[in-house]
Amino acid sequence: MFDIGFLELMVVAILGLLVLGPERLPKAARSLGLLIGKVRRTMSNIQDDLERHARTEELREKLKDPYATFMDDDQKQKTATSASADSNNAHSAEASTSSAASATNPPTPSSATADSTANDKKSL
Repeated sequence: MFDIGFLELMVVAILGLLVLGPERLPKAARSLGLLIGKVRRTMSNIQDDLERHARTEELREKLKDPYATFMDDDQKQKTATSASADSNNAHSAEASTSSAASATNPPTPSSATADSTANDKKSL
């Protein structure tokens, strides 16, 4: 949070000792520590309340139309299934295109040796 080093803390302690004196410095340090603790707890409570409020609002929105949540899930599944079906169709179309191309263009001896060399390298 703050970039305060040891030297800065020592300067503040020495100034506090000079200003407050040795009798009031421990009480002031204790009061300051308690005040900082209260501020931290208060900030933590405020943050927790805001998070709780945000979650509550989100749940209220979902409860207003419970079927929308289920429809969203169903629509996601439908789109995922149609997307996978489309990709399967695309893969089968590519395979049929490549098989048709290989049927019209028979492999030449140089390409056959290149394919076998590539397969030998994969097996290693």
